[in-house]
Amino acid sequence: MPRNWNKILSAAVAIVIICSIAVLVYVNLPKQTETTLENDTAKKTAPSILNLIYDENQKNFSFADLVGLDTYTAKGGYRTESGIIKGVGNYTGVNISTLIDTLQPIPILYSLIVTSEDGTLMYNYTTIQGTVNIYDPENASDPNPIGKGNMTMMLAYQYEGNLFNESDDGKLKIVFVDEQGSITKASLWRKKVISIRIITE
Repeated sequence: MPRNWNKILSAAVAIVIICSIAVLVYVNLPKQTETTLENDTAKKTAPSILNLIYDENQKNFSFADLVGLDTYTAKGGYRTESGIIKGVGNYTGVNISTLIDTLQPIPILYSLIVTSEDGTLMYNYTTIQGTVNIYDPENASDPNPIGKGNMTMMLAYQYEGNLFNESDDGKLKIVFVDEQGSITKASLWRKKVISIRIITE
């Protein structure tokens, strides 16, 4: 009798466990589906802040799209024509090369036309690769470059860990950075960026 009772008890416990699992699965499935649908809808309705254009292809990026790409953080600053060094600090964003790689196929050599609220600026391939003049960080009055830097051209969205002040810089900014914080020419930097067009050289 005790043996039969143990079998009955074990069977009852097993049934209770199975029923509990079934209820949990049933309750959670609709929630997971609803969350997925909400996320998909949010992605589709998120406003575009950047257009990347190549030939007839155009890719629109929301802020979430850009943040979802590989991020990079490094230091930089720029020298103005009047001999003042500004903007020195850590910038976070997406390397231009990473951004370009989202469009395929891409030519080996290309230029970029960057459009901002202030107009357009063209970058040749050498500049895109970061081979640009760097200046003495201790002597801003010296207009002569101290050499060529191996900089990274970046589309930045953060400065010192904070999003840009939109009234001053917009949401996105072209910057040139490296691990040392080398100083580059102010005219290479571009604020309030809204589109980047790839041009075959």
